[in-house]
Amino acid sequence: MTSTDERANGSEGPTVMVALSNPRTESALVSLAAAWANHCDGTVLAIHIVQVPDQTALSVAAENRERIDAESAELLGAAKADAEAAGVPVETKTVLSHRGLAEVFDAARTNAADAVVMGYSGARFGGRAEGVVEELAHDLPCDFLVFDGEAFDPSRVLVPTAGGYSSELSAAIARALRETVGAEVSLLYVAEDGDEEAGRAFLAEWATDHGLADAELLVDTGDVEAAIETAAASRTLVVVGATERGLLSRVVGGSLALSVLEDIETPVLLAERPSSRTLRERLFRRR
Repeated sequence: MTSTDERANGSEGPTVMVALSNPRTESALVSLAAAWANHCDGTVLAIHIVQVPDQTALSVAAENRERIDAESAELLGAAKADAEAAGVPVETKTVLSHRGLAEVFDAARTNAADAVVMGYSGARFGGRAEGVVEELAHDLPCDFLVFDGEAFDPSRVLVPTAGGYSSELSAAIARALRETVGAEVSLLYVAEDGDEEAGRAFLAEWATDHGLADAELLVDTGDVEAAIETAAASRTLVVVGATERGLLSRVVGGSLALSVLEDIETPVLLAERPSSRTLRERLFRRR
């Protein structure tokens, strides 16, 4: 692995790392990272991970450093401008690696990131080592936000919730977008038939407990995926918290739940907090 970097000055707040690989999604990912960093008085660390084919030695790739640096300079220059326009300090770095997604985890640990923002397509690269990546995904080093979309429009945000794992993170994201860019937040709970009143009471309590008492409350019944798809049609962003099984392992495995979310035309942000599982649970987890 080789890298170059440009460091921001004077920020001691949390580090929000954004992993970049595609110029088409750079603006969306950096805007999201900047909103999160702005909310927590942190710094954006924009990293361009250049994946080198297995058959090419990193030393050989480094010989093309001038060309790689020129491409990175353009991508990271745009990222720096977008972050600074949002009023947050920014650092930039270029990394050459054979390891794809595993390199994102390594960079998060090396740079002591408090959160990682990445694109959905980036979360799937490195499939040749799925078993290793799946294990990494069960041991997150920090919060992970995986964005599926090209345009980031947080004006009307939908947060489906049933409480539980990572719901605190999805609520925190909604608060951050409301406070930094003026997002209108709607919360969705899908109840069993006949339990709409109990569902509304749960959702109202959840909203109050998570600082979203002023959000629009939506209660539906029936199929969860269908309810999300219906509510998402009139929103610009859907924020979904991970299940207990783990978000990134589902991304790597291409599970049915994520396939359903891919059918939604509205951009989706998937959020996961690190698990508190014990070492034994990590080593002997149930497949």
